[in-house]
Amino acid sequence: MFLFSNQVRGWLLPMNMKSIRRQVLLPLFGEYTGIQVFLAPITLFYLIETDSLLSAATSLLSFRIHYFPLLAFSIILSFVLFIMIKMRLIHQESKTDYLDSIIDLNISVIALVLIALIIYAVSNFLSYFYGINGTIKTAMHLLFKLYTSLIIMSSFMYGVMLAPYHKRNYGRKRAFQAIKAWNRKNKLLLLRYGLVWVLIAIAATRFYQLLIQLVYDPAISIINDFWHIDIRLQLYSFKHVDDIFVNLFVCLLAFVISNLLFYPIIYVFNWLANRFIPLDKIMRSHHAQAAQ
Repeated sequence: MFLFSNQVRGWLLPMNMKSIRRQVLLPLFGEYTGIQVFLAPITLFYLIETDSLLSAATSLLSFRIHYFPLLAFSIILSFVLFIMIKMRLIHQESKTDYLDSIIDLNISVIALVLIALIIYAVSNFLSYFYGINGTIKTAMHLLFKLYTSLIIMSSFMYGVMLAPYHKRNYGRKRAFQAIKAWNRKNKLLLLRYGLVWVLIAIAATRFYQLLIQLVYDPAISIINDFWHIDIRLQLYSFKHVDDIFVNLFVCLLAFVISNLLFYPIIYVFNWLANRFIPLDKIMRSHHAQAAQ
């Protein structure tokens, strides 16, 4: 009896630790966290002290512009690692399917870089021959915003729509085949379902932006006025190469804090969506019927 209880305890402990680890990581990497920063980058700047932000930007663009490629590479690498953790957390795939997802992610990053290079070449061509300036910054900003938002939402939608098949231990290819077969019988439902969640993510981001501007920022100002303590994060001027990684770490810390602040809003919006627009239940019932 004692030996049996030890075996049960030894089996439950890893399960409990896995569940605890998942619950800890979920507010940081789960659902569609992170999209608020890429749709509304200004929300991240509220978490950073203004003078330090201006000093870092000025030193980078004026005196250390040659640091920018390394900084851009580090940001893209950090985003890829963030998406890899998010996929592992919400997709619940086998190791083989997870590796396939990582390969697809890296292919999309290569495509992003190639498109950025094309935009850079076209912008220089227009600037040199036709005197059209100011297009590259806007184009790069829109490209990065579109790519990051699309990757985050597609990762979230992938986990939601294919979750019933993963519970049946379907592989990645088999699950895609099943969803395609179901989609042929229920045309446009996937598109409408995806559009609804995109609108929900945009609405949640907008609500978070208003909350940051109307509640968080005034509260920080009050704390600073009364106790002379500014709890915003500090960036450093770019003087050495090490400052790239220090400032990147500070921005990642602000990104994590932003996800923690945004996750309760996600939870409420998702609950309201599943409560009043039960598309998730409809999809799951159709998935179950298609799998039979």
